Amino acid sequence: MRIKLIVEDFYGVDFLKNVIQRLKEANLVNENLIIPKPKHLPADCNKKLDEILEFIDNQWDRIIIVLDADDPRNFKNIYERAQSHVPNSMKTPVKIVLTEYEIEEWICISKNLNWKHSKPSDELKRKFGYEKY
Repeated sequence: MRIKLIVEDFYGVDFLKNVIQRLKEANLVNENLIIPKPKHLPADCNKKLDEILEFIDNQWDRIIIVLDADDPRNFKNIYERAQSHVPNSMKTPVKIVLTEYEIEEWICISKNLNWKHSKPSDELKRKFGYEKY
């Protein structure tokens, strides 16, 4: 199976690439699964997403879009907004994955960082000089 990942966050591209590699090395995903370097989507939902989806349709078995919800209360709104960019004519199945707040949550967890009184991206900035794009 060939899967194309589209990731809202610039740093999420390398992070997810590393996660996929580690899953393969641990034999937790099928070795025939092909997931090349994720595509960065600048900004959450805009016309660029429409263009990307139209361009890559029929080149993959599945497309997964990973977006920040910025708050669990935003799930429905963010999901519907992202879904509105998926052309009705798409032949490739598209799945939308939302993080509760930011994909940086996953990065913080992988580095054993806490962010109780801040956003995950703020904690990464404090510890590592991280900048959110």
